[in-house]
This record gives sequence, C-alpha cells and structure tokens, in this order.
Amino acid sequence: MAKYGKIVALTAVVALVAVAFAVSGCSQPAAQAPTPAPATSTATPPVANYKLVTAGKLTIGSDLDYPPMEQLNGTQPEGFDVDLMTAIAKDMGLQISYLPPQNFDALLALVNSGKFDVIASSLTINDERKKLIVFSDPYFESNQSIAMKAGSTYTSPADLKGKKVGVQSGTTGFDWATENLKPAGATIVPFTKTSQAFAALEAGNVAAVVNDLPITNEIVKDASKGLAIVKQIPTGELYGFGVAMDNPELATAMNASLAKIKASGEYKAIYEKWIGPYQQ
Repeated sequence: MAKYGKIVALTAVVALVAVAFAVSGCSQPAAQAPTPAPATSTATPPVANYKLVTAGKLTIGSDLDYPPMEQLNGTQPEGFDVDLMTAIAKDMGLQISYLPPQNFDALLALVNSGKFDVIASSLTINDERKKLIVFSDPYFESNQSIAMKAGSTYTSPADLKGKKVGVQSGTTGFDWATENLKPAGATIVPFTKTSQAFAALEAGNVAAVVNDLPITNEIVKDASKGLAIVKQIPTGELYGFGVAMDNPELATAMNASLAKIKASGEYKAIYEKWIGPYQQ
C-alpha cells in the first residue's frame, strides 16, 4: 500500500508540473518579427561645406583688364569669365560680387589671405600655381601671341634683339618671353596691367607685346591702334578658377556647376557671345 501511494503521488506531481509548464507556455507573448534594416540611400551625398567671405555670396577677385575675358564697362564687370562665374554662382544658389580690380600678380596671395573666394582672371593652370592654390576644372584653352605695330615683321626671336618687349608681370606670357626672347637679346619690360603694355606699344615705347592670344585678338580689332599679331605661339594653356588652399570644397562645388553649365549648352552660348564660333 505505501509503495503504491508513493507512485500515485509522484505521478500527480509530474502531471501538475506538466500542466503548469503548458499554461506558462500558452501565456508567453507571440514571437516578434525582426525589424528590417533601413534601406540604403542611393542619393548622391551632399558636397562638404565650403567657406565664403560673405554668406550667400561668391566674392570674386580679378584684375578686370583682359578683354574679352574680363574687363570693366564703366564700373560694371563684363566678359566671358564674368558671365561664366555668374552662371556658376546662380547654379550654386549664390549671388555674385566682384571686388574692384586687383593686381594680377597678387591674386594668389590675396585669395589665400581670405580677401575673396575665387580668382576669375584668365589664370593658366600650371604646376607652380598648383602649389599655392586649388584650381577648378579647366574652362578655356588659350595660346600666346606676339603683337607689334602694323606692318612689322617677325620671323624669330632674333628679330627682337636689342629691343624692348612689354609683358604683364606674373603671367605665363612673361615666363615665355623671359625664356625665349630674353636669351635672344630682347629686354623684357614688365607692366602691372596688359592695357599698359599695349599703350606702350602704341606709343612706341616697346617694340612688341607678348600676351594671351584671345585677348590680343580683341585688342588689335581696333584698327585705330595700328597694331597686329605677328606670331601665334601654340602653348595650349588651360584656364581655371582658383580658390584658397584651405577651401578645396569650394572648387568641388564649382566643378559640379561648371559641368552642368557645359552640358546644358549655356557655356556654348557664353563662348559664342564673347569669343566666336564654338568648337568643342
């Protein structure tokens, strides 16, 4: 009897435990579905913030003495670079603000000092300048030229031996004249502005001027000046806009806008307005 009672009691305990487990299992909440991972965005990440001298404005430094690229019409800047910079600023959602004319050979130091945001002054991209500023993508190709009084002849650097040659200081034209004409016996005369060099040529104070071809083309169009291009020099220079070394994000943003302006046909319209027929 006692043994049988123990078995019955043990069986009852097991049954109670099973019932309790079943009830406990029924009371557990339903399993939750795993939270899906957030969708990966395919949108282009925003360009890193760039610095501006004045919020909402793209402040430009230029010598404004290089028609048809940049010049003053009264007090109003105009020209190829001016229209292109205006279009870039508009695409970036910024206003454009040109400072009064700056000395060309001081532009690189001034942009790094924070006086303005961008150099827009027909600035040739080269390795030496890349050490000092950040360039945008190229936006224009140019060669050099030699201008003299109409009727003059030029066949080689030796023709300028013992003569004065005017060039704007700080330019690649100055470098070319120093490397190619000075060894042949020419005296290189630096000028602060291109217009000063051409005024000296008109007055007979220099025998020739070395300068970027598109600008010289524009200047000699005025027949009253009595000047002519006697030599085109194929240097294949590329112009770029320049920004401070510590502000590369600005060049990145400008490049994006420049690409859109070229793709839309707006660049072509600006080119044909100021330069002539556009050949890509």
